[in-house]
Amino acid sequence: MKDNNQEFMDEVELMYTPLTKQLLINYVITEYQEEADTSDESLKRELNWLYKNNQLSNLIISELIHSEGFLKQASGYSASYKQ
Repeated sequence: MKDNNQEFMDEVELMYTPLTKQLLINYVITEYQEEADTSDESLKRELNWLYKNNQLSNLIISELIHSEGFLKQASGYSASYKQ
């Protein structure tokens, strides 16, 4: 028997959750690179897998990796590094 949260997850439509969809796109591109499938069906499968395996925090980590501030900070480290 499914719990209420799983029932809700099964009903998620990505067209109505554009921020979640973008997080998923960033995540699958990071994880699978050239093999990334960003179709809605595939993104929904990935979201369900992340939920069922208690890995939703990976979306937040991926958001950090793709954030402009993180990218600026990372590029600042390499520019200021001297041997």
